[in-house]
Amino acid sequence: MNESEIRRTITEIESEIEANEPTANLYNDAGVGYYLLGEYETSLHYLERAAEIDDRPSILFNLANTHSDLGNPELAVDLFLKTLEKDPGHIGALNNLADEYEKTGNTEKADELFRYITKLQPDKALPFFNLGNFYLRHNKHIRAAKCYEATLEKDGEFSDAYYNIAWILYKAKAYQNSLDYLNKGLKVAPEHIEMKELKTKLQSIQEDTAG
Repeated sequence: MNESEIRRTITEIESEIEANEPTANLYNDAGVGYYLLGEYETSLHYLERAAEIDDRPSILFNLANTHSDLGNPELAVDLFLKTLEKDPGHIGALNNLADEYEKTGNTEKADELFRYITKLQPDKALPFFNLGNFYLRHNKHIRAAKCYEATLEKDGEFSDAYYNIAWILYKAKAYQNSLDYLNKGLKVAPEHIEMKELKTKLQSIQEDTAG
């Protein structure tokens, strides 16, 4: 949905809230709409009302995300934990809680959670990719590369995993190996901008070396 469609939907929801007995679903839907628009204070207003009526996991999760984007990490962590108390397997809450821990400097808990998600979803590519990104952000390049390889084992068309491995190899000055991964990735996603740019850079390096 584009912005005008979201605003039109919100107007309809708000009209229904005014005309009828408000429900948690209506407040939640309005809150999500404003969240999508980046209007987090208004989103918070509606989501808090929704949670007062019904503190089910989906509403608590939305409220936690809003607090996170408003720069309230302690409230966000508390709400993600409450979400997980009600739904221990809530992948979104686990992942976003890990993000919140990382942002606040608790990297050990973040690491633990990102790894835990890969155990919950051992056949899915995204958890391994997210774990790889965590390691990459903390300059643990070998661990990151292994995670990206695991990502590709689960999904051979995960283009960003090819790019990230290529980038790691590029930084290690393993230019030909980097180029090999880029070529594999570009077969999957020929219009991938970052891969095309890195390939051009590598080809320029190789030409300079050959010259």
